[in-house]
Amino acid sequence: MKKFTLGFIIGGIICSAITGFAVEYAVTANPFPIKVDGIEKSIEGYNINDSTYFKLRDIADAVGGFTVGFTNNTITISTSQEPPEPANTDGAITIYEGQPRDNRLAREGDTFVKADGTQIVLKKDEVTGVLGYGQGVAPDIGIMDEIGQGDAKFTVPLEANGKLVTNKYGNDSTGAWTAASFYNVNPLTGEGHWDNEWSVISQKTHPQAPGTTFGEISEDKNFIWDDDGWVPLACDNGHKILEYTNTHQ
Repeated sequence: MKKFTLGFIIGGIICSAITGFAVEYAVTANPFPIKVDGIEKSIEGYNINDSTYFKLRDIADAVGGFTVGFTNNTITISTSQEPPEPANTDGAITIYEGQPRDNRLAREGDTFVKADGTQIVLKKDEVTGVLGYGQGVAPDIGIMDEIGQGDAKFTVPLEANGKLVTNKYGNDSTGAWTAASFYNVNPLTGEGHWDNEWSVISQKTHPQAPGTTFGEISEDKNFIWDDDGWVPLACDNGHKILEYTNTHQ
């Protein structure tokens, strides 16, 4: 019977060590199908000297029962059923626009670096209490997380409008729980917030005077008029009204 060893390889260890392996061992992609409880899974693996190796995080995603993290230069494994503590809790972090990251939600005091190099220290707005409101940034785009249900779970970068997050990330900047909450971005300003946060912004800054024209944009560029009231530009309806207005002018 062919020997099968479940070897856990963290992160890019294969990339860093493959040259050394190649000198003494033959390294090939795992040629065998993988089934978990009878269900075939697509898991990247490597065959080295008749042993098969997988990334620890991939195994955690496939079989469940434990989570893998990296905090303070330490690989962490948790078998708790409670949401794991977010990584990088030891102070402010730097967030780079457009770059995926596997850690916590943005917090006040974090530094957001825009694509052009501009650095913005995130703060909560005094009126709404929403982190980053009025700063023209979307700091939580790029978070890596599991989405879907059951066997459909997979890990992807969080993108604007349409990707759900699990409850392991906890509360947003207003204190509302972000489980299965959408993250929406205003196409005019590039500013992004969770649905919960946009709701608070709408309640506390919603223009009171009615608009006069379909597609009229509010002075703060966060709302658009649809004849029934002001709609946040960041939400799906706001996007559709803006698109319709632009194509019928």
